[in-house]
This record gives sequence, C-alpha cells and structure tokens, in this order.
Amino acid sequence: MKTGAHKDFSKLQIICALFAENIGDDLYFARQIKESIEAALPEPARDSPSAFLAAAQTLVEQTARHPERSIVDLVAAPEAQGYSELALRARLLEALKRTCRFERPLLVLTGLKESICPAGKRWTTRRKAEYQNAIAYARAFCQSRTRPSSHLNLIIY
Repeated sequence: MKTGAHKDFSKLQIICALFAENIGDDLYFARQIKESIEAALPEPARDSPSAFLAAAQTLVEQTARHPERSIVDLVAAPEAQGYSELALRARLLEALKRTCRFERPLLVLTGLKESICPAGKRWTTRRKAEYQNAIAYARAFCQSRTRPSSHLNLIIY
C-alpha cells in the first residue's frame, strides 16, 4: 500500500457519505470531487483532516438540495496526556447530541491513532489491541446511541 493511501481512502469515504445522492456508486466521480477539494486548499493544509472536512462541508452546503440533511462533525483527538476511553466517550456523546436531528449524519473521528501511539513511540501488541478496542467501542457506542431510522456514517480518519 502506498504512503498516505489510508488517508485517501478516508477522504473518499467522507465524499461518498456526503454526496451519496449525487455520485451513487461512481467512485471516479467521488475521486474527482476529493481531488477538487484538495486542489482548492492551500498547500500546507492539504494533509489536514480538519481543513478537508471544512472544505467538504462548505461544498455540501453550497450544492445540497437539503442543506441540513448531513453534517460533518469532527471529533478531535483526546488530550495530550494520551488515550482515555472516558474522554473518547464524552467526545462521541457530544458529537452525537449535535447530530441527532439529522437523518444522515456523518461523524469523522480523527486523531485516535495518534493518541494511542504518539509520535516517536512504537506500535506494540498492547497498543494495537487498544486501538482495535477503541474502534470497536466507538462503533458500538454510536450504534447504541443513534435512532434506528438514522443512517449514521462513522469514519475513523
């Protein structure tokens, strides 16, 4: 897998979730939208998840027939002291409260990998297991706290 492929995949997931009505199953069109958003960003901000999400949200608001139908919600990484399931739970709950009125909310969880394994540290077996448990916890938490009629998209960036 080439460097940064996981970030491209996450960006494509975001585009597919936000523009599902417009693109359908056309991944070529989704890639074009992703690349146009990236091209519109200044060079230093192209790798920033928050800049990409803000630009995608702006595009959704400008082009959507139902502007309140979907929302991009950024759940930031837990504080610098490291990963805490309690902090993750609080951030997820706050994000779900803000998106509960929408039929197709989009929740993007960023910084989870960096909070579990900070820069300069190694991915140990324990850290890998903790990361997988955090992903499972976030999915289960969001699934149990959303309406059955809601179509929540959770993307871990």
